[in-house]
Amino acid sequence: MKAKKIILPNAIMLGEATRMLLEGHSVTIMTKGASMSPFIRGERDSVELVKRDNVEVGDIVLCHLGNGRYVLHRVNAISGDRVRLKGDGNLDATEACTLQDVCGTAVAILRGERKRFDCDSPSFRRMSRRWVAAPRIVRRYFLGIYRRIKIL
Repeated sequence: MKAKKIILPNAIMLGEATRMLLEGHSVTIMTKGASMSPFIRGERDSVELVKRDNVEVGDIVLCHLGNGRYVLHRVNAISGDRVRLKGDGNLDATEACTLQDVCGTAVAILRGERKRFDCDSPSFRRMSRRWVAAPRIVRRYFLGIYRRIKIL
């Protein structure tokens, strides 16, 4: 028998995930949306999160932006306790929060039941840095093609 899929509002589900992360547990959540393409595809990939003491530029983090709104984006810059976030699939849009708003850090991307990508591995970090550093026009065309054929 196939497992039943339960969908909860983000405010409830991610609020509970945040509570579990604060208690020291790891949490795995299914992703939605295309803002982290091409590294994370919504409704196909899951991410394993843990609560870390330090957040670094390049980390993929779950943040609470207020009003029950959460995002899973990459840390683009840190200045004092202010954090700027940007989705890998976003060309221009950014969000801002504080270090206290960071609920958890992605340690792995899970693709189905067989593939696991370690977010802290040197190869993943290198690939992420290359993507972020790529000229906007390169990312724009790649994302346009990717979204049409979803090759990865």
